[in-house]
Amino acid sequence: MEAPPLFLYTPRYALFDYGRDHPLRIFRLKLAVDLIEHYSLLSPPVEKTEPQEAPEDALLTFHEASYLEALEAADREGKPFPAMGLGNSDNPVFPGVYTLSRLVVGGTLEGTLQALEGRRVFHIGGGMHHAWPSKAEGFCYLNDIVIALKEAINRGAKVLYLDIDAHHCDAVQEAFYKDPRILVVSFHQYGPDTYPGTGAPEELGEGEGRGYNLNLPLDRYTEDEALWWAYQELIPPLLEAFQPDLLFTQLGVDAHKDDPLTALFLTTGFYERLAQDLASRWQSPWMAVGGGGYDIVNVARIWTLMWGAMVGKEVPEMLPESFLRISRMEGYDGPTIRDVPGWSGTPGHIPAEMRRRVELLKRACPLFD
Repeated sequence: MEAPPLFLYTPRYALFDYGRDHPLRIFRLKLAVDLIEHYSLLSPPVEKTEPQEAPEDALLTFHEASYLEALEAADREGKPFPAMGLGNSDNPVFPGVYTLSRLVVGGTLEGTLQALEGRRVFHIGGGMHHAWPSKAEGFCYLNDIVIALKEAINRGAKVLYLDIDAHHCDAVQEAFYKDPRILVVSFHQYGPDTYPGTGAPEELGEGEGRGYNLNLPLDRYTEDEALWWAYQELIPPLLEAFQPDLLFTQLGVDAHKDDPLTALFLTTGFYERLAQDLASRWQSPWMAVGGGGYDIVNVARIWTLMWGAMVGKEVPEMLPESFLRISRMEGYDGPTIRDVPGWSGTPGHIPAEMRRRVELLKRACPLFD
């Protein structure tokens, strides 16, 4: 019998306090979990558990000891460490920043081990793909993804890592740039005004990892139709050719058309369709984490739809009144969990530059030979 899906979340994440004016509002997690529970998407056979703090030896597989000491001091004393990215507007310091970050790593690490046993797992609080060995970056303090992926390959697994966050997975790319055991694929907004500024299609990996690092940069206003075409051209053939032991997805949703930090134009339809397609092609092991998303109403709607697809349940259209009361305060007055049809782009129109970039990746990756 197939192992039941697993959902990882703890109310302790509410203590992750970036500050009132920070774009990452941690309340989005509770809002999403409440909506997921409303639709009975955590009912049996789904199992729900709370993450535990990762041990220090796990953190040291990627992070420098001096950085961990600084992060712990920032937690304990509120002391900034500017050279390590701690205490600026993106990565403020606050009581609990170290222990809560360890909790995030622990959730993704445990979820990955559970996924390797043949499960579909979603750690909604994970996805911190910008943290570096000795520096906090991009709202991220500890890189739960890299630590979990290192554990997976240490156990002999090949992993296809798909990152759909609007911001490029710079630290993940760097960690596995020479390693053919991790096939890194990233769809992200790209341009001179887009953080972190990495992720060009020419960044293909080095040495044995050449061709196993695939970046698909997205121009401003990229719509569902174009990205869905690119997804179909790349991901199903890669799954078939690479035959990973683990599918690991970072499900940042800041490429949605209403996200305040980006300029892409995806709808809920793209995200749900992607999750449904992966669910139909790849039974398990599948590890998913959250990621970016700065409109809390859309974060909750999209992650609910994607988890519904992961567990094979159709999500009803109408939103509950408890959710609508909050969404109206946030400026969303629609009564439905899905965006109104018609925003997905011109049918059949795939920009020439998108086609060129996809062909470049196909030529560079040996799995397309």
